[in-house]
Amino acid sequence: MEFLYFLESIRSSVLNVFFIICTSFGEELVLVSLFAVIYWCINKTLAYRIAFSYFLSGVVVQGLKVHIRIERPWVIDPDFKPVDSVLDTATGYSFPSGHTQSSTSLYSSIAMHFKKKALYILSFAIIALVMFSRMYLGCHTPKDVLVSFAITFIISLVVSLVYDNLNSSLVTDLTVTLFMLILSAGLFVYSYQLVAAGVTTDVLAMDGFKAAGAGMGFGIGWFIEKRFIRFTPKNSRFGIQVLKLVLGLGVTVALKAGLKLLLGDTIITNTIRYFLILLWVVALFPLIIKKFLKDKI
Repeated sequence: MEFLYFLESIRSSVLNVFFIICTSFGEELVLVSLFAVIYWCINKTLAYRIAFSYFLSGVVVQGLKVHIRIERPWVIDPDFKPVDSVLDTATGYSFPSGHTQSSTSLYSSIAMHFKKKALYILSFAIIALVMFSRMYLGCHTPKDVLVSFAITFIISLVVSLVYDNLNSSLVTDLTVTLFMLILSAGLFVYSYQLVAAGVTTDVLAMDGFKAAGAGMGFGIGWFIEKRFIRFTPKNSRFGIQVLKLVLGLGVTVALKAGLKLLLGDTIITNTIRYFLILLWVVALFPLIIKKFLKDKI
C-alpha cells in the first residue's frame, strides 16, 4: 500500500486524464473493437491467437480472483482513495488484474505474430502503461498487475508457439473446443458453488461468469466457423470493410445492452448474454460476411 499512497500523493488532474486514457487500452470496448477489426477485416489467424490467449488467460485470472478473493485496495485500507471516475471499471476482486490480463493477451499476441522489434517495443510499452495506470488510479497493487502479466504472457507465449502448429483435423478441432468448454464450464461451476455457499457474492464473482460464458461462446463459435463457415476477412472494397465494422460492432453493442435489459443482470443471464455475444462475433456475423459482404472483384 505504501507505493499506492506514493502514487496518490503525486496525482494531478492532467495525470489523471492521461492514465485514464492509458487504462482504456485494457478495457473491454477497446479489446473487442481491435479484435473485430483484425478478425472481420484483416487476419483470422492473428485474431484467433489473440482470442485463445485472451480467453484462456481470462479463465485462469478470473478463477484466481474468486479463489483467493483479495479485496480492492480501498476496501483493504478505507483511508486510501482511488480516482473516483474509474470505480465503475474496477469490478470484482483485485488479484490478479483483469485490465493487465486483457492488454497483455491482446498486445503481446500481436507482437509475437509479427515478430518486429518496433512492434514488440510499442506493444509492451502499452502493456506497461496499462499496468502502471491501474496502480496510479488506485485500482490495483503491484502484486496484482505483475502476477497477471506473468500468467497472461506465459499463456500468450504458449498459444503463439502451439496454435500455428496444430493440424487442422476434425479430432484436433473437437479437442480444442472441448478443452475451451471444460475450462470455461469449470470456472462457471466453481464460481457458482462459491456464491451458493456464501463464500463470495454474485456481484464480486460476476466477471468470472461473464468470462465463462464468453469462453464457451468463443469455443463453439471457433469450431463452427473453422469447420463450416470459413469466411475471408480481406476485401478489396474499403466501403465493405467499413460496413462490416459498423454493422458488426453495432449489433454487438446492441446485443450487449439489449440482452441485459431483456434478460436481466443475474449469474445465469450474464453467462448466457456473453455466450451469445461471442457466438455472434465469432460465427454468426462471419456467416453474414460470407453470404452477403464478400469480395466480388
